[in-house]
Amino acid sequence: MSNRNTKVEITDESPAFAKLAVSCGFSVVKQNHVFTFKNLCPYCDQNLSYEADAWEQDEQGLWMATNFDCRCHSEPDIESEEWDEWMRVHSDMPYVYQLPVDEKVKQYIQQHYRFWMSDENHS
Repeated sequence: MSNRNTKVEITDESPAFAKLAVSCGFSVVKQNHVFTFKNLCPYCDQNLSYEADAWEQDEQGLWMATNFDCRCHSEPDIESEEWDEWMRVHSDMPYVYQLPVDEKVKQYIQQHYRFWMSDENHS
């Protein structure tokens, strides 16, 4: 009987992990991956970037994003003179304009991506 450790450590470069993700139909990205969607801002038609900030494990044990931080690429520096006007425009009826966009992006990412967690303490 062999004394070798048979536990396999799976890393983000591991073919076993990639095979699992592909067999489940997902692309795997690092937990800090930023998704950019061109011309998606409902207020100014600029690009929106989304970065996950909360995750949960799916039925296969892969990490799925459940919440995102969204940033419009037209956002000026908070100290600039343009900030107040930009914020006024970009906060008009967010449940009508921004939320539907965010929900569609979340659904798209959840259907196509899983995340490699460099710190497995997320839950």
